[in-house]
Amino acid sequence: MICALISDIHSNKDALDAVLSQIDGLGVETIYCLGDLVGYNADPDSCVETVMSRSAEVIRGNHDKAVAGLLDLDWFNSAARAAAVWTRATVRPGTLEIIRHLREGPREAADGTILLCHGTPYNEDAYLMDAPSMDESYRWLESRLPKVTFCFVGHTHLPTVVVRRKRSAKPRVIEKRDTIDLDPDGTYLINPGSVGQPRDGIALASFGILDTGRMTYRNIRARYDVRQTQRKILSAGLPSSLARRLAEGR
Repeated sequence: MICALISDIHSNKDALDAVLSQIDGLGVETIYCLGDLVGYNADPDSCVETVMSRSAEVIRGNHDKAVAGLLDLDWFNSAARAAAVWTRATVRPGTLEIIRHLREGPREAADGTILLCHGTPYNEDAYLMDAPSMDESYRWLESRLPKVTFCFVGHTHLPTVVVRRKRSAKPRVIEKRDTIDLDPDGTYLINPGSVGQPRDGIALASFGILDTGRMTYRNIRARYDVRQTQRKILSAGLPSSLARRLAEGR
């Protein structure tokens, strides 16, 4: 199976379109979305409609919950809060209903060998950022879903691949590279990065491709019209900081 992983679209239609255009040329059979369809950018209706129509599974993220009224906005910084309020007031009623009914992660896929999460398997709002969060994720998987080989996460906007080859082994972050040969005996935590607001210093949309037949994983970057997206943010009256950071990939 060849599946594409998209996450943290954040209402960035131009980036999403560029990513899907690349996906369409890669022989992908299934698309999984790891949440945060909305927030930050100015095209929520289009992004929600496209993601829901193209993805086999979609789970919610914290920005989706905030727009749906399921998460306290005090959890966010001022720019994220302003974007959530704007999105809630701007989207069509049907779009808001879709957002409110997005499924909570984690969710199993592919006969239980794949797990879809937004933050971590043990907490949908936690960040997979350090050794303790990696250790806790593996403990959770081992005790509850030992069949999982690939646990996909989003939330940090940082492309990351972590592997643990034996239960007693320490998780290891695999150095960044375009294509990774996967160990059949390994268990992986994989973050495909963000489609709509990259934060690793590269101002290109990020997504992942898993090929379970060849046992490879690729992180792919897609160029899109950042200036057009910035103009939409400013025209919508959203915080200018959200436009600036797109060009910086921060």
